[in-house]
Amino acid sequence: MRLLNKENILKNQVDTIEQFKVLAYLKKQFNIDEVSLYLLDRLTIKLVDKNNDIGHFKYNNKTKSVDFYEKNIKNKERER
Repeated sequence: MRLLNKENILKNQVDTIEQFKVLAYLKKQFNIDEVSLYLLDRLTIKLVDKNNDIGHFKYNNKTKSVDFYEKNIKNKERER
Protein backbone atom coordinates (compact mmCIF):
# COMPACT_ATOMS: atom_id res chain seq x y z
CA MET A 1 0.00 0.00 0.00
CA ARG A 2 1.42 3.37 -1.04
CA LEU A 3 0.19 6.81 0.02
CA LEU A 4 -0.30 9.26 -2.82
CA ASN A 5 0.99 12.73 -2.00
CA LYS A 6 -0.54 15.90 -3.45
CA GLU A 7 1.99 16.00 -6.30
CA ASN A 8 1.25 12.36 -7.25
CA ILE A 9 -2.45 13.20 -7.37
CA LEU A 10 -2.00 16.44 -9.29
CA LYS A 11 0.21 14.74 -11.90
CA ASN A 12 -1.85 11.52 -11.97
CA GLN A 13 1.20 9.50 -10.92
CA VAL A 14 -0.15 6.00 -10.33
CA ASP A 15 1.08 2.55 -11.34
CA THR A 16 -1.63 1.23 -13.68
CA ILE A 17 -4.21 2.44 -16.19
CA GLU A 18 -6.97 1.11 -13.92
CA GLN A 19 -5.64 3.16 -10.99
CA PHE A 20 -5.53 6.19 -13.30
CA LYS A 21 -9.20 5.71 -14.14
CA VAL A 22 -10.12 5.34 -10.46
CA LEU A 23 -8.10 8.45 -9.58
CA ALA A 24 -9.84 10.46 -12.31
CA TYR A 25 -13.21 9.35 -10.88
CA LEU A 26 -12.19 10.30 -7.33
CA LYS A 27 -10.94 13.72 -8.45
CA LYS A 28 -14.37 14.42 -9.96
CA GLN A 29 -16.37 13.15 -6.97
CA PHE A 30 -14.38 14.33 -3.93
CA ASN A 31 -12.47 17.32 -2.63
CA ILE A 32 -9.07 15.65 -2.92
CA ASP A 33 -7.53 18.11 -0.43
CA GLU A 34 -9.77 16.65 2.30
CA VAL A 35 -8.86 12.95 1.84
CA SER A 36 -5.87 10.62 1.80
CA LEU A 37 -5.48 8.17 -1.08
CA TYR A 38 -3.57 4.88 -1.03
CA LEU A 39 -2.77 2.54 -3.91
CA LEU A 40 -3.82 -0.93 -2.74
CA ASP A 41 -3.46 -3.10 -5.81
CA ARG A 42 -3.49 -2.64 -9.56
CA LEU A 43 -7.27 -2.02 -9.60
CA THR A 44 -8.01 -0.38 -6.23
CA ILE A 45 -7.48 2.92 -4.44
CA LYS A 46 -8.31 3.30 -0.75
CA LEU A 47 -9.78 6.63 0.36
CA VAL A 48 -9.63 7.84 3.96
CA ASP A 49 -11.52 11.03 4.86
CA LYS A 50 -10.92 13.49 7.71
CA ASN A 51 -13.26 11.44 9.96
CA ASN A 52 -11.15 8.32 9.29
CA ASP A 53 -13.99 6.77 7.29
CA ILE A 54 -12.62 4.38 4.68
CA GLY A 55 -13.82 3.47 1.23
CA HIS A 56 -12.29 1.29 -1.47
CA PHE A 57 -12.73 2.22 -5.11
CA LYS A 58 -12.02 -0.51 -7.60
CA TYR A 59 -12.02 -0.40 -11.39
CA ASN A 60 -14.33 -3.01 -12.88
CA ASN A 61 -12.90 -4.27 -16.19
CA LYS A 62 -16.18 -5.91 -17.21
CA THR A 63 -18.42 -2.85 -16.80
CA LYS A 64 -15.65 -0.26 -17.38
CA SER A 65 -16.77 1.62 -14.27
CA VAL A 66 -15.54 2.35 -10.75
CA ASP A 67 -17.17 0.35 -7.96
CA PHE A 68 -17.30 1.38 -4.29
CA TYR A 69 -16.75 -1.03 -1.40
CA GLU A 70 -16.80 -0.16 2.29
CA LYS A 71 -14.43 -3.02 2.97
CA ASN A 72 -11.55 -4.23 0.87
CA ILE A 73 -12.38 -7.30 -1.19
CA LYS A 74 -9.93 -9.75 -2.67
CA ASN A 75 -9.37 -9.65 -6.41
CA LYS A 76 -10.93 -12.56 -8.25
CA GLU A 77 -8.14 -12.43 -10.77
CA ARG A 78 -4.58 -12.98 -9.65
CA GLU A 79 -2.12 -10.12 -9.43
CA ARG A 80 0.33 -10.13 -12.30
